[in-house]
Amino acid sequence: MDTANLQNRIYITGFSLIVILAIGTFGYDFITNHEYDLFTCFYMTMVTVTTIGFDEIIPVKYYYGGREFTVFLAVAGIGVLTYFVSTITAIVVGGQLKQTLINRKMEKTIEKFENHYIICGAGPHALHIVEELNVTKRKSVIVEFKQETVNIVLQQYPQQKYVIGDSTHEDTLIKAGVSTAKGVFAVINDDNANLVVSLIAKRLNPGIRIIALCNNHESESKILLAGADTVVSADYIGGMRMASEMLRPSVTHMIDKITSNKYETLRLEQIIISDDIAGKTKKDLNVEQFKNTLLIAIQSGNEIKFKPDDDYVISKGDLLLVLTTPDERIAIQNIK
Repeated sequence: MDTANLQNRIYITGFSLIVILAIGTFGYDFITNHEYDLFTCFYMTMVTVTTIGFDEIIPVKYYYGGREFTVFLAVAGIGVLTYFVSTITAIVVGGQLKQTLINRKMEKTIEKFENHYIICGAGPHALHIVEELNVTKRKSVIVEFKQETVNIVLQQYPQQKYVIGDSTHEDTLIKAGVSTAKGVFAVINDDNANLVVSLIAKRLNPGIRIIALCNNHESESKILLAGADTVVSADYIGGMRMASEMLRPSVTHMIDKITSNKYETLRLEQIIISDDIAGKTKKDLNVEQFKNTLLIAIQSGNEIKFKPDDDYVISKGDLLLVLTTPDERIAIQNIK
């Protein structure tokens, strides 16, 4: 049972119990024509609902409709109270209370996230994505319908944040912080679901970048129309990788080391130039101060300038293509 359904069940039964107690209290007050104070009426209600069996504080047999009202109150109250107690017992015995509290605390943490990445689906693809985001020190949130599936990821990454729910539902993506997220990975093993995720995410945050998995080549154009920025075909990528391993293994090995090797800290990264740097030269940027960083090129629009001169003027929106470590990438992003 997910957090939302569990909370709804507790709220509904708790509210129903309060309503029964209120009906009983004011009902006895009305039947007795206000002869007893409200606390006495409430006490009589509690005795009836909880079946404690004390003597009648209010002699209902002397009041018109008193016994009939008591029978109604007993049946309704005992039923609601039993359901409420059984709900709490099931939660505690099943270990759901602890998980509910953990999920609630996590939702509060996620609410504060900005520029993070949302991973819709916790299958095999998600595990590799989480690995790369963790190595490069980027925050992420997994959205998955089944807690058991998330637990597989948590075995390797215990601190991974997640939301239990359906990725194709708008409220679930909102809980994951889609409005402040930087990107969405739609990696559900269902092209239609990835299409819906792309559509909803782009509507909620038009500036977000969406990478979607595609199992059927015919679905690619539809997912792109729905809002995905890039569609990745697992079959195509797998086939190209096998061909590259056969034809140019050394090149493939080198690319792996600088893009996705979890045992290496160097990564080939793109860094967006901040507005404060626009108008300055490459020399002013002084990337050389970072010992583990190599500036490969600067991309301006569709043009890529390899090994730019020191007097190259940086424009707003330019991208730095660098070979760097996660820590130095963050430092470069914060250059003013």
